[in-house]
Amino acid sequence: MKPFSWGGNNSVRGWGEGKIGTGRSFALFSAEYRFPIINIVGGVLFFDYGTDLGSGAAVPGNPAAVRGKPGSGGGYGVGVRIQSPLGAIRVDYGIGTNGATEFSFGIGEKF
Repeated sequence: MKPFSWGGNNSVRGWGEGKIGTGRSFALFSAEYRFPIINIVGGVLFFDYGTDLGSGAAVPGNPAAVRGKPGSGGGYGVGVRIQSPLGAIRVDYGIGTNGATEFSFGIGEKF
């Protein structure tokens, strides 16, 4: 099984890409409340939490510990969704439980 890096736009918003952990197993909880603003624009409130379930030490070289990654963390924030012919354009502003903040951009809903 290949290891993965955890944190960022497609896992836990409010954290930089791969800043939570590197492991072989994981669990993720994501919740969003989506609401309309005007015709093609909507808003979202979100909360994400992810953990590597303590599997970071199972990766050869234990890169999560070497880089000081905590192995779990959460994030919450607000976002805007603009409906386009390509799908929803996603812009989120997240605050991580580590106190960091991140903007993230994407096409399509997270889930």
